[in-house]
Amino acid sequence: MENDTVKIEYKKFSSFLKDYIKSLSRGYLFLISDEEHSVGEKFAFSIEVSALGKSLSAEGTVIFAGENEVGEKGIGLEFSFDEKSKCFVSEKMKETVFYKYGNVWGTRLSALFGDK
Repeated sequence: MENDTVKIEYKKFSSFLKDYIKSLSRGYLFLISDEEHSVGEKFAFSIEVSALGKSLSAEGTVIFAGENEVGEKGIGLEFSFDEKSKCFVSEKMKETVFYKYGNVWGTRLSALFGDK
């Protein structure tokens, strides 16, 4: 799948936020997939979150292929956002989190978005 773009869509902001925080905590994004992939394979991403009204772009490299902690088959990807998406995540995501979750949770959650 070298140089292909993987499209990931989120209907709910909370689903995106949950996956994003999980990815930050474990250091990689896990994609469920039955396809065979190899370590070192590269991907481009288009991540669409309905509630944000913006498509985010990222690139990733397969760091492992196998099962996750709950037995789902897939791949672990080390990833980073492109510069525009990185700026959007660090600014607009914070605003959205404060709006949706208030000051206490907004402060806690927005700290996670730092320089990712």
